[in-house]
Amino acid sequence: MEKLPMQAASWQAGLTLAEFVEGMNTHQAAMQRRLREVMLAEADRADLARLVSPIHALVMTEDWCGDGVMNLPILARLAEAAPGMDLRIFIRPQAPALNDYYVARGITHIPVFTFLNADFNEIGTWVERPQAAHARVQEWLAAHPEVEAIRNDPALTDETRRARLRPLFDGVLVEMESWYADGLQAATVAELKALLLRE
Repeated sequence: MEKLPMQAASWQAGLTLAEFVEGMNTHQAAMQRRLREVMLAEADRADLARLVSPIHALVMTEDWCGDGVMNLPILARLAEAAPGMDLRIFIRPQAPALNDYYVARGITHIPVFTFLNADFNEIGTWVERPQAAHARVQEWLAAHPEVEAIRNDPALTDETRRARLRPLFDGVLVEMESWYADGLQAATVAELKALLLRE
């Protein structure tokens, strides 16, 4: 498998969490609120405290991404709890080599979290949302058939399609927060810990 196109210099070019949030044009308030509210259980913090070796947590996302708003704050709490972890964010359109690497691996959804060791070799990659969330999303889509109709309408320009979908996706963001409070945050934490705490 081709090595992820990342080394020390390119890593430092990534955004810190604060820089990413500061530059957000979409969902900034929701991201700020979640960063204030999302907390880890003490048992999870204790498990992550064992991660003292250097780990680079690479995130590729975009500021409109609802799954990013849900899961990036969870990753931020993991990074705080793991003494060896640092976090950098790469915005997909501004990181074409990184995006090409993921697309070549069949990864086209965001956010993507890739964990790397000190030498920038991959430990593991997590994509989009926890497995348990997919059923919730499918239920929501089934209840909102207009989403697929807008997505598949050949008469719409990309700009018009995005404009019509935006209020629908803004609405689901509120629902998604309740899903994460009702178990999906724990699912994300469990999946990320499984990648990071392999014995």
